[in-house]
Amino acid sequence: MPGCPEAEAKCGWIVIRSPPGPGGCTVRSRGTAFSVGRIDGEWPGEGRLQMNSRRQQTGVETTEMSFGQLLHLLREDRKLSLKDLAAGANVSKGYLSNLEHDIRSPSAEIAEAIDRALEAGGELSDLAVPRPRARVTRERIRPAQLPAALRSFVPRQEALAQASAALDAHEGLIAFDGPAGVGKTAFTVHWAHAIAPNFPDGVLFTDLRGFAADSPEDPAVVLGRFLRALGTSPHDIPSDLDGRVALYRTLLEATRTLVVLDNAVDADQIRPLLPSSPRSLALVTSRNRLSGAVVQDGAVRITLRPMRSDEALDLMRSVLGARVDGDLDSARVIADRAGRLPLALRIAGERANLLPTVPLRKLADELTRRQPLDVLTADETLAVRTVLSWSHDALPDPIAATFRQLGLHPGGPIRIEAAAALIGLSPLQAQGHLSALATVHLVEQTAQDKFVMHDLVQAYALEQVRELGGEEANRAALSRLVDLYLNTGAAAIRMLWPSRPRRPLDVPRADMTTLTFHQPADAVRWFEDELQLLVRLVRCGARWNVTSAAYLPVVVNEMLFHRRAWSWWVPALRDALEMARQGGHRDAEAWALETLGDAGIDELKAGSSAGLYRQAMQIRTELGDLNGLAACHVGLGRACYQLNDLDAAIAHLETARRLSTEAHDQWEYAVASAHLASVLAASGDVVGARSLLTDVQTIFDEAEDLMSSGCTSTLLAGLAESNGEYEVALRHLENALCTFSKVADVWSQAHIHRRVGDLHADRGNLHAAHRSWSAAADLLSENTEPTAAGLRKQLIESLKEDV
Repeated sequence: MPGCPEAEAKCGWIVIRSPPGPGGCTVRSRGTAFSVGRIDGEWPGEGRLQMNSRRQQTGVETTEMSFGQLLHLLREDRKLSLKDLAAGANVSKGYLSNLEHDIRSPSAEIAEAIDRALEAGGELSDLAVPRPRARVTRERIRPAQLPAALRSFVPRQEALAQASAALDAHEGLIAFDGPAGVGKTAFTVHWAHAIAPNFPDGVLFTDLRGFAADSPEDPAVVLGRFLRALGTSPHDIPSDLDGRVALYRTLLEATRTLVVLDNAVDADQIRPLLPSSPRSLALVTSRNRLSGAVVQDGAVRITLRPMRSDEALDLMRSVLGARVDGDLDSARVIADRAGRLPLALRIAGERANLLPTVPLRKLADELTRRQPLDVLTADETLAVRTVLSWSHDALPDPIAATFRQLGLHPGGPIRIEAAAALIGLSPLQAQGHLSALATVHLVEQTAQDKFVMHDLVQAYALEQVRELGGEEANRAALSRLVDLYLNTGAAAIRMLWPSRPRRPLDVPRADMTTLTFHQPADAVRWFEDELQLLVRLVRCGARWNVTSAAYLPVVVNEMLFHRRAWSWWVPALRDALEMARQGGHRDAEAWALETLGDAGIDELKAGSSAGLYRQAMQIRTELGDLNGLAACHVGLGRACYQLNDLDAAIAHLETARRLSTEAHDQWEYAVASAHLASVLAASGDVVGARSLLTDVQTIFDEAEDLMSSGCTSTLLAGLAESNGEYEVALRHLENALCTFSKVADVWSQAHIHRRVGDLHADRGNLHAAHRSWSAAADLLSENTEPTAAGLRKQLIESLKEDV
């Protein structure tokens, strides 16, 4: 080059050396010339390279450097790695790399920090000032199509962090999905406003109407609007989709443009609208999970969930102001009944604003008493029900039918087998339908391969199945679900109480796939998982007149007696009793009476329990059921014992032993003997009581009946404790703890730990007592059933009192 004696290639750049003097030189890189100022000292010695921000008068046509190009040149000159520069400027290595490749534009503060670290004398800082970019197309107005952001927007911190991380990594496509009303559009528009300054070539926005009442937008029509916004004359816009896509991507080539595609129906709808420029970014919202975009287009998927409780309250404060903190309890009820969905929360807030003098508790009561879908309505188009209808109406007919039938489910997590029973398909087919519904967020899949349906969504599904399903078809679906749980419950009890003879139920049994249990621990976990669902299913059967649900307490009766979750079960047992009478299920009627009697004994209502046992005994006599009669006498023996009529108690329990022997029912014989031992001990015959319990434990051990054996060990411990034999009592409790651990019976383990703690406390060993009480409380930490929660509260109080 004239005037430049030598050139040296450095890292892909051609550096032109110039002799000392007042003149400058030119640097060329990949065929583009850039002006370089005078070099103080010799290159690349200790002198400082001075870069002019304006063109030098060298006689050679030049173009100004970008910030990234100059940053790269200076860093190479200082022989600094990205890691070294990141440490010196306190900027991440990845961010510096994006700056060097002109993927990101620095803020003034960051540019100054990098300038200082490189000793650039302000040249880098000057280049950080935004300036118009050279365009390869005709000049046009910068599109700025974002709708206004919500003024009362409440940030979703977790989602914002995920979105910012995706932006920092410069992922070209970010898809926000989630259920109807969760605030996808509001969140995305708010965030798009925040990042729009990073996209100097403009922002394009469209509502693709993927789940609106009318048809989704045609990508070709959307492209026509985008092309006009980019400065294309209408007569220059191609008529075909491929031609429009080609022109659209040509116009966006090498630009930094933000494209926001709201409410997409699927990946095929958005694919023609995605910019091809690596500097551009597309944001998409959809109720669909857009798996195709993730797999084929490399989209980053961010799922928006219902708000956290604190976020929901913040949103309500933005609408209602100080009224929220004036009645925080009512505000929490409103938020929960609205599902913590932003749309429903805003509608609830608007409803409360219409009546500013009415306390919030009135709205909370209304949402609790009435169907929330009826309350959460601002107008015909702005209502939770309307928004959900758009999702439902867009489903294929078989999937829509499945969605409606899931509305019949009693609530809580939905097993695949339960869904299969409701819709009358195989579990494999049901899983496919559930996955399709999960794709559009009408259900959500849990880590345990179950599916959950939001309360408001389920309320809408139930409305639809009542309207479109037909009474008989709905009852048949629920009957199949009841049959599934009858079969599964019976299998669980057989696994847990193998020595208990099971009589055939007086109800048709459906031939269907059911759960199987390979070990007792599986059966215990199933029952704990499904405890509340079984209660709901009994009550649901009563509402729909599915009288076979009366047998659900029958098949799991041993677990009901063992678990004693009566606060949940007593109302369901009353419903079961009424259904049994309506359906003429005499056996189930007797079982319901006996189980209500058992609950009464635990609630210290022995007098009323004795009456229930006698009613059951009359039915058992009519049916000629010796096993059932023996069970009734056991119940009467327990009632008499509680009423302190020990002679009557012994008589009933001896009768129970005789009847169970005649019926060849060794299990009922052992149960009667165990209760007889308790009565004998109370009457002073400790030796006789211990002998009976030892025989009982032998029966259960030989039958490998772990649950019954563990219970017998606790009775032996109680007998030893009452006789002052603390070490013997502790040994029996350790045996019980070991037995219940084998079957993963957390409830019983907690009880044993509590009793061990009590024994230690009685003997003054508070350290050991605290250790056992703490272990019991820890075991119950995640159990919300009222009896378990009550026990945990007692344990915590014991720990506090003895501190």
